[in-house]
Amino acid sequence: MLMGMGLDISASTETRLAAKARELGLSIDALLERLMNDGADLAACASPDAIPELPAWHLGAHSGFHRRDIYDDLG
Repeated sequence: MLMGMGLDISASTETRLAAKARELGLSIDALLERLMNDGADLAACASPDAIPELPAWHLGAHSGFHRRDIYDDLG
């Protein structure tokens, strides 16, 4: 077990971490422990090059969409 381990994080990240811990009623240590245990996506966000692949619908070429394409009340 490591005692007194330190992390090099920016002051703004430390402030945000402390605010989130206060919001949840936890210590920073407890919040980090929860994130480590519940954070199933930690591996995905570990690499800045890892961009999640989103589903895409390729619907073919498209042109302007007009009201007359939906409603036939225009003469």
